[in-house]
Amino acid sequence: GTITMPSDDAMAQASPAIIDRVEAIEKVDLSGMSNLAGVMPPHIFVLLLESKANFLSGCGTITMPSADAMAQASPAIIDRVQAIEQGKANLSGCGTITMPSADAMAQASPAIIDRFQAIKKVDLSRMSNLA
Repeated sequence: GTITMPSDDAMAQASPAIIDRVEAIEKVDLSGMSNLAGVMPPHIFVLLLESKANFLSGCGTITMPSADAMAQASPAIIDRVQAIEQGKANLSGCGTITMPSADAMAQASPAIIDRFQAIKKVDLSRMSNLA
């Protein structure tokens, strides 16, 4: 069957001890799991941006976290996102990647918008899986 990443609601209902354990994960490798699907939790998204997650190769459809999910992330996760100067995520070989909608971007913090506007170059020429 399909393995679904925990929803925002499931994570919101998790105990503080569970949240602490999940946020303490330093590296993830779930590559080749073709039955992995769902919305990426903010802490996994941060690991991906930090090049500490390898699970997109051969996985199912993964959706980036929503602006709401990112806004509800712990201060430690927000600090880590804001500290990333250059995203080093390897998205090759993964399933469909759904990029943030205009509505999601409209809800992003001014600091995130400033960071996006500072990007000078992005090469997505070999990405056949963007949606």
